[in-house]
Amino acid sequence: MASCHVCSRSHSDDWPGDDSVQDGKRMAQLQIYQNTAIHLNGQACKDHAINITHARFSGTDEFGYTSFVAYTSIPSLSFFYEFKLRFTIANISSAVRDNLILFAGQKGQGNDGDDFLVLGLRSGRVVHRFNLGSGIATIVSDRLNYNISIHTVTFGRSKRTGWLKVDEQQNRTGYSPGPLVGLNVFNQLFVGGYNEFTPELLPLGSRFRQGFQGCIFSIQFRTRKDGKFQALGQPAGYPAFGRSVGQCGVTPCVHVRCMNGGTCVDSGSSVYCQCLSGWKGALCTETVSVCDPEHSPPPLCSHGSTCIPLPNGYTCQCPLGTAGLHCEKAVTITDPFFSTNQSSWMSFPPMSIRHRTVVELQFQPLSPDGILVYSAQHLGARAGDFFCLSLTSGFVQLRYNLGGGTHVLRSTRTVDLHGRTWHVVKAGRTGHQGFLSLDNEEVRENRTERMTTLDVATDIFVGGVSTLSFVSPEATEREPMSFTGGLRELKINGRELELTETGAIGGTNIGDWDGTACGYKVCHNGGLCRATGADSFICICPSLWTGSLCNQSVSCVNNNCRHGSICAPSTVTSYSCICPLGWGGTHCDTKVSTDSFRFVGNSYIKYRDQRFNTRNLKYTQISFSIYASSSNGLIVWMGMAEHEDEDYLAVGLEEGNLKIAVNLGERLALPITFKNLSLCCKEWHDVSLNLNRTVIQVFLNNKEILFEDSDPFEQYVTLNFGGVAYFGGFEIYRNVSVVTSGIFSKGFEGSIRNVFLFGDGNPVLFLKNGEGFNVFEGTE
Repeated sequence: MASCHVCSRSHSDDWPGDDSVQDGKRMAQLQIYQNTAIHLNGQACKDHAINITHARFSGTDEFGYTSFVAYTSIPSLSFFYEFKLRFTIANISSAVRDNLILFAGQKGQGNDGDDFLVLGLRSGRVVHRFNLGSGIATIVSDRLNYNISIHTVTFGRSKRTGWLKVDEQQNRTGYSPGPLVGLNVFNQLFVGGYNEFTPELLPLGSRFRQGFQGCIFSIQFRTRKDGKFQALGQPAGYPAFGRSVGQCGVTPCVHVRCMNGGTCVDSGSSVYCQCLSGWKGALCTETVSVCDPEHSPPPLCSHGSTCIPLPNGYTCQCPLGTAGLHCEKAVTITDPFFSTNQSSWMSFPPMSIRHRTVVELQFQPLSPDGILVYSAQHLGARAGDFFCLSLTSGFVQLRYNLGGGTHVLRSTRTVDLHGRTWHVVKAGRTGHQGFLSLDNEEVRENRTERMTTLDVATDIFVGGVSTLSFVSPEATEREPMSFTGGLRELKINGRELELTETGAIGGTNIGDWDGTACGYKVCHNGGLCRATGADSFICICPSLWTGSLCNQSVSCVNNNCRHGSICAPSTVTSYSCICPLGWGGTHCDTKVSTDSFRFVGNSYIKYRDQRFNTRNLKYTQISFSIYASSSNGLIVWMGMAEHEDEDYLAVGLEEGNLKIAVNLGERLALPITFKNLSLCCKEWHDVSLNLNRTVIQVFLNNKEILFEDSDPFEQYVTLNFGGVAYFGGFEIYRNVSVVTSGIFSKGFEGSIRNVFLFGDGNPVLFLKNGEGFNVFEGTE
């Protein structure tokens, strides 16, 4: 699309233009910068000059732009100024309603004490105002005589006294309140308007709602009573910059040739072609697409859908939660349905899958090809690293690239394409080793590669990709396409994605698998879902469960668990209360005060280090005493435990032996297991760890058992643990094996006491600065 702009040249300097093209009228914005020689350039403006001697201003146009000229500052305005100018008014009522003629002031302060001088039109009268910092002086003329075509204005100020004379009216005077007599120097002086769109950015008292509409010329000023009048600008007569200024009596439309019956419209601040039906563009040279709003009839795509032109009409791409020919129907998605023909896809925020990627999902296909899950380093042909799970000729295929070539795994058999079977697939990679399991039939890869990390940054795409041409050519065996069929229960690294219109962050043309409000996991604990309407359902619950979603145990309906504890069913008629940290007893109604904390496998304490911001993270120390009741479990995890790439220092047991893992970045060091040192069971042991940059030192019962440099190159030297340390495990709904990427398989069973961080003189106060559940007193 072409546009017109006005530029200028002064001496040997070239000043750039500022194109501003707006849809709708395809307007060509005019700019003025420095000279009186204005050149029209571009496709619509064929280098014809307009000599501006009488500047024409258009006020504020329909796009919010004001017409103005700005001049460099006048440094000696402080105690005296006097201006003379002449103007003509556009033949419209808004030209004398509330219009700025001339302004100099402190931009954007908006305070009562802002210095300024201003001249404008308000309700048919000329207004001169100024503020020296102690109040506003206002001088107003009589109403203008509209029989006079060219109006003459002289206005000025000497210290606190101001004056205004308009045409043949009497001279008017006014006085500034307060003791101040000097006007601060300003950066620029504006004529006809202001370069900001909103008058609220002008000082109080100087605000006019619109720019000037008409012509202003013969502007002169002086800064001494006995001085000579001179033109504005440096050099004299040259503005510094401006916008949308024309010459009185001259329209740029004489130089603009609108095509295909279009008509040139000069609105003062803009020149554009008004096109006939069926045409658009700066010069009406482009045909209107069936999807353009200008098309007759306009496209019927609704609810924010996207119109896509077709050879014989158009189609509507429906955003999540809508469906129908024109996306006019609201859809509740419980189990999503995808269609190759409609290029369906959903997307979810990027996840941390760098070191390990495990995808689990159920799907029921209706066609032999299509993308199930895709993520890449970039969306485009040069995708970089990528991970793609797809269907190819009925086989499930996993392809991924870590930077050293594409890995390919394929299922041993094809899937059912007749909509009769929900298949279960689990696929992924740990480091460079890949695996693929379809309905418990597993395929593994025995390939070695130097690259071990998957660096992806795009969204996680499900069922397709927003732009299929941006899929890596190596990601699919054939041309990439969307999946056709249903998906449910998708997990990535143990985290389940909510496959609904509210759970995804993007998507197109997604329906619901069965068209009802019933989904695979709408009813919990084996409850049977029965649709009662288009958007309603009921759950028929098993005997041990109740509630609208079968998510409440029958035995817990009238429980007496206190202080935020969790009710856990024991039998049909009994229950137990899982108490928060600091409470005990049958109903968690007894306060607990202890120095030894007992964990039972599904317990945890989350401790927040109150002195984290003052710690030296290059030197980490932690010591504690443990009493183990089981041979496996996580004892402590110093780290946020939110993403797999975060730093951590971890200690636990594996087959009764002490196990330690450290990650300062990139997982450069492998976990260490002391196979000749058993800590199980039922005996107190003292453990102490010092991490000095990359050197780790471990003491067991006051005896050094390890002194090792985990990274002699010191690529990473600080433990950024976020001030968080978990003891015994993680939150009850989180799986220890998933959170630790398989380093530890379960929570700790046993007791912990005497925990010290960073060599502090006092042990940590779990009850004061921690939270947790299912933690008891003492030992067994």
